[in-house]
Amino acid sequence: MSESKKQDCKYGAECYQKNPAHKAKYNHPGDDAELESAKRERSPGTDSEESTKKLKESPAAASKANPEDSAPSGSGEEKELTLDDLKNPFKSADRLEGINENEVQDGDIVDPWAHRIRFSQMQEYKQLLSDPKLFFKHKFCVEMPEDFYGFWEFCKSQTKEGGKPECLFEQVGLQLVGPFDYMAGKFHDAPLREPGDYFRHWRFYYDPPEFQTVFVKKGTGIHYGYWRDSPFAEQCFFARNDASKGCQFTIFDTNIFNAVSYFLDKDANVTPFTKAKVGALKKSLQSWVADHEVDVTSAPTLIKERQRKLVCKTFHTAGLVVPVEAKTKIGYRPLMETDADLKKILSKIDDGHSLQSLMSTLQPIITAASIAVDEGDYGTSIELALDFYAHGSPELHNCIRNLSVVGYTQAGHPQFLAILKAQLDNRRKGFNLSILEEA
Repeated sequence: MSESKKQDCKYGAECYQKNPAHKAKYNHPGDDAELESAKRERSPGTDSEESTKKLKESPAAASKANPEDSAPSGSGEEKELTLDDLKNPFKSADRLEGINENEVQDGDIVDPWAHRIRFSQMQEYKQLLSDPKLFFKHKFCVEMPEDFYGFWEFCKSQTKEGGKPECLFEQVGLQLVGPFDYMAGKFHDAPLREPGDYFRHWRFYYDPPEFQTVFVKKGTGIHYGYWRDSPFAEQCFFARNDASKGCQFTIFDTNIFNAVSYFLDKDANVTPFTKAKVGALKKSLQSWVADHEVDVTSAPTLIKERQRKLVCKTFHTAGLVVPVEAKTKIGYRPLMETDADLKKILSKIDDGHSLQSLMSTLQPIITAASIAVDEGDYGTSIELALDFYAHGSPELHNCIRNLSVVGYTQAGHPQFLAILKAQLDNRRKGFNLSILEEA
């Protein structure tokens, strides 16, 4: 386009565009001086002709000539966004991935930095999806034990080619969920979610951050999962809860193979039509455990060892384990009220009393727990936070936040704090708690 036919840019000297295509199309104050300066700096001959060509050539034309240059590379380089990209971001879907076209109206100029950040997030998410251990650590803040991966191999071995291993037990009412949704590939086609959403994936109303659901009795509040006394504990335990009945958890084993057998005995849908299926599944489990030498006999000893480490029972009955210094006993001190008395106080909320009306009674207990943290007994603050959480009243959520921040921080368990915060931000009742099925 000749200089005489250029249009004046409506932004004038304040135009933020540095793109050569825009400069070639529109006039700006100072353009003539810039061109003269460029001519003086260019040497005669082929180099000058190449420079002039590059000055006038648009990024779109360059990408056609060198398509590899415009694609995102392993080094993270991206082609510069043009004004047309910003007004029409869906022409550049490879670089502006994840943008909802319905949210952009004609004439809108979309923030390019938001798209670049979104693109980077999507690239990171794709990398996490390629490695289950990385995915669980970054999205669920946990490491899955070896028996979890072994059980998935068992499910695959019992599934016909082209079948779905996650559906192996559904005929008897057992549904594999949570981290098994990743193993089944369900997260690979799912949209990128906010960090807190992943923490809430299959987290029932009374589930504390120490617990992670891995299978449920479909359509009910009965769910089983790993119990960790620290986010990356080497030894995990297995616990069961029925959310429809309350906050109590029972720790009964250390291995998922035994836990599934326990489910088949206690919670499976046993009818004349499924009785044979239940028996066949139990036999298959036993054969796999024997053939692969899975240790399923150490649970009683390990559970007794944990019992000796408990510093208190807690309302959820699974108890609390925190590091306590052997000589000084610093790490935990009992609450100033017994569990029975604290339950009586909190029961008044259920009877219609406001939290404000109870604060004259609760505040001394909270203050004592805060003083305990200041003196190194952070376990006391965690216990009170978990007791408030187990009671279930949303009115107590702010108290839980304050107590858990100091408690889990001093304990060195920021992952539990992040999980609990996400749960309190959107604490849901009900039995279908998958984020993959939310609208």
